[in-house]
Amino acid sequence: LPLEVSQGHYTEELKLLPADIVYQYYERRVLPGQISRMDGQKFGHFERGDFGLPSDARVYLCMQKPLKFHPDFDKFVCGIMKKDPEGLVVMHREDNAKSNQIVFEKRLDRAGCDMSRMIFLDVQPHHRLLALYRDATVVLDSYPAGGDTTTREVIEMGKPLVTLPARLLGGRWSLGYLSNIGLKESTKKALIATDAEEYVDLAVKLANDDTLRQSVEDDMKACAPNLFRRQEAVDAWQDMFLEISPYQQCQPNKMQKEEL
Repeated sequence: LPLEVSQGHYTEELKLLPADIVYQYYERRVLPGQISRMDGQKFGHFERGDFGLPSDARVYLCMQKPLKFHPDFDKFVCGIMKKDPEGLVVMHREDNAKSNQIVFEKRLDRAGCDMSRMIFLDVQPHHRLLALYRDATVVLDSYPAGGDTTTREVIEMGKPLVTLPARLLGGRWSLGYLSNIGLKESTKKALIATDAEEYVDLAVKLANDDTLRQSVEDDMKACAPNLFRRQEAVDAWQDMFLEISPYQQCQPNKMQKEEL
């Protein structure tokens, strides 16, 4: 967003990092041998059946925490199901209160989702979560609060992730990552929507067009290394902190030094 727009979201003066860099220094979460860095477990042996998913289905996966499932996102999910009558949608089950899950399912039902093609999974250990990303047909970014860590992991797994950037920062992480790792313009156009209707169209097109999806996955895998160990992120944060630091203000100037 332009500074004059984003500044309106804060009471404090807003400092911006360069828009053309990944904003932090990240390490890979997938180690050689398909091992999760987070729990040290292998995930290469898992298949869809281990999650109760059919091997031949088009699977739209959204494993964001349920607190991110805003009512505005319901029409995205239901729209995909209507446009792809054979597709399955897999989402994270509410793990704090059963009553919240009941409310969520009723909400999706009212929005027009085919609940017979909705699958809810409990929270997964990290290595199993990576296997889910790998075995999904398309990964869905939530809206208006989108993914951050999730998006990085999906990119690392080389899977297509469809996103609609929201107005506020919490819904623009995916846009930032997809814009700054060197993806082809055609790949970005296949993943980044401009409205809810296009979000549905992009997701369904990717799931049903094997050639397009393979092209996007190949590009994601080729560019994923550009997400990690970005020294320019460290340098940018250092420059910004030095700029706003009171350190220089506390140093005596030349005249004061002479008087001392």
